[in-house]
Amino acid sequence: MHLASLEIKYSGGSVLDVALTGTGVQGTVSLMPSQMTFALQLVGTTSSAQTATLTNTGSQTVNISNIQATAPFGETNNCPGALPPGNKCQIQVTFTPTQKGDANGTLQVRDDAKGSPQEVALSGTATEVKLSATSVNFGDQKVGTKSSTVPIKLTNVGTVALAISQIALTGNDPGDFSETNNCGTSVPPGGSCTIKVKFQPQKQGQRSADLSISDDGGGSPQQVGLFGNGT
Repeated sequence: MHLASLEIKYSGGSVLDVALTGTGVQGTVSLMPSQMTFALQLVGTTSSAQTATLTNTGSQTVNISNIQATAPFGETNNCPGALPPGNKCQIQVTFTPTQKGDANGTLQVRDDAKGSPQEVALSGTATEVKLSATSVNFGDQKVGTKSSTVPIKLTNVGTVALAISQIALTGNDPGDFSETNNCGTSVPPGGSCTIKVKFQPQKQGQRSADLSISDDGGGSPQQVGLFGNGT
């Protein structure tokens, strides 16, 4: 509520005061979703974009002064300087990690609407472990026989040695798959090793497992999905 008065002076010297009152109307917006979580991302690369939507939910035009995302997150948007009532715009957010481990940030929209700045919580995890495949499908394989070997290359994109504590088969049907590797317990910076996997179904039907790599490269354990059909 705002209070004021209007003073009117007459030529005869008398003064008439008129009380004035009014209530200011402030715009309202919504920014959705309230949080974004990005999938495991290789250090030095950029994720696919996720979309946040800013909507003017009120009856007043909202003036936008600034939109930004804190590093290692970035944004681009199609939002105008003035967003009319009922209109919306989109903000594309990406994750470009520069170091391994968990990262947190904020997408922030500053405007003249109620509750400014509006914010979206951002999070993601970065890894220095690059795998040549995220999944392997062996297709059909006769029960009790072994498939051809499929190699999976592991590369350390970091600047220090990668310590590997375990490479194992986990998931639903680990006994239907096998692996051998030359990774040892450490991979030098920029170096690589090879994990060879095979499929030997013990039963008919769809079989699956995960190749799990436990290390200190960020986002451990990294996993490669293994799939096959026993015939």
